[in-house]
Amino acid sequence: MTKLTTLPNDTKDLFSKQATWQSWLMVEGALAQAQGETGMIPLAASTEIRRHMRIEDYDLDALEAEITQSMSPVMAIVRAMAARCDGDAGGYVHWGATTQNIIITGKMLQLRKAHALTLERLGRCLTLLSDMARKTADWPTISRTNRRQALPITFGYKVAGWIDEFQRCVERLIEVEKRTFVLTFGGASGAMHSYGPDGFALSAKLADILGLEVSAVHSRATNDGLGEYVAVLGLLAVACERMGNELYTLMANEFGEVFERQSENVVGSSTMPHKTNPKYVVALLAESAHLRNMVAPALEACRPSHEGDAAFNFRLYDLLDAAGISAYGVVTRLETLLTHLECDKAAMYRNLMINPAPLMSEKIMLELAKSTGRQNAHDIVHHAIVVSERDAISFADALWQEKEVSSHFKDKTALADLLDPATYTGCSAEIASKLANAGVASAEMVAKHARKLSGQDI
Repeated sequence: MTKLTTLPNDTKDLFSKQATWQSWLMVEGALAQAQGETGMIPLAASTEIRRHMRIEDYDLDALEAEITQSMSPVMAIVRAMAARCDGDAGGYVHWGATTQNIIITGKMLQLRKAHALTLERLGRCLTLLSDMARKTADWPTISRTNRRQALPITFGYKVAGWIDEFQRCVERLIEVEKRTFVLTFGGASGAMHSYGPDGFALSAKLADILGLEVSAVHSRATNDGLGEYVAVLGLLAVACERMGNELYTLMANEFGEVFERQSENVVGSSTMPHKTNPKYVVALLAESAHLRNMVAPALEACRPSHEGDAAFNFRLYDLLDAAGISAYGVVTRLETLLTHLECDKAAMYRNLMINPAPLMSEKIMLELAKSTGRQNAHDIVHHAIVVSERDAISFADALWQEKEVSSHFKDKTALADLLDPATYTGCSAEIASKLANAGVASAEMVAKHARKLSGQDI
């Protein structure tokens, strides 16, 4: 069992103004290191520049004033960093780089931190879902298609479907990293004007230092990997909404198959003292919708003109910050819901047995088809359903009135033995157990991967 680490309540601090400035200092320091190691700037200058990578060492009020005056935040950071360097090292800060190189690379570092935390939290959710699937693997309940009762399944099978979808979310989030966390660092227009042929070695070295992939073409206008990332987060939100909406429905009084374990001090209504409203699932649904709704704006922001377009870039920066915060918020709310969720086995069985016999129509049809053929069997059983509802008699009695049924079964008891829904859940329990094991394996894998990502911070 993987030991749980303490995770933050949210990731807002990762995208604060100060955190953004810190990310730029880290990029400037890494650039100096790469340029020193490749001989582009003096090694002593590189070492000196890297001494000044902590935002806490700077006068933040003065920095804010400089940014307000110059309207160029990166240039303000560069001037402040250069001013702190001894000797002539300050003259080598930001050597050959452009503002967009620093901003988008810093954003990659910020977003990757949030991404790693989101993955680690999602891994915990997979563990909780796996525990739930294993516990409820053989709990009979009702499947519903088109919101109407269909066939008996087990609740564990339902949970298995959620595990399967969240596993795909994990796969997509990890697979997209190579197209999202990419270094774009080719100077003002991306074609290495200020670096010449040495720029390719420099970008490779810088990407290695920062733990990023490296662009083949360092175009400042190519943002499809970032748009894809937000789209993948949107699919995570959809998975949460699908599960959340189903749980929200099953919490209704008319179902009561699941409920949230809440403190006795939680108030459901300011005017109806008897109300115990769902809280955690509602929070999950609201945040999930917020994240999903970022997808279209993100794609819109991925259409800058020519070789760079600040009007589109600023929109994308804001969306990436919002998505990094919201994605972690979604999985945090998901974990909170799952830790407070209770499943009521008795309520599931009660609902299953309100009118159980019609749920066995498929099994009766398949048995009857052995002597009458499949289509005839379907028509016979369907007619029995119609008669049962029209004449207000039991499905079993309506079936027995059909001569093909009474001639197929030796007596009514033999027919009744086939009408117990608890005996007809297909491979539900087997599937639930299989996905419970797979979910645990995925949780361990994603936790290991997330911690590896976290260790890439320079």
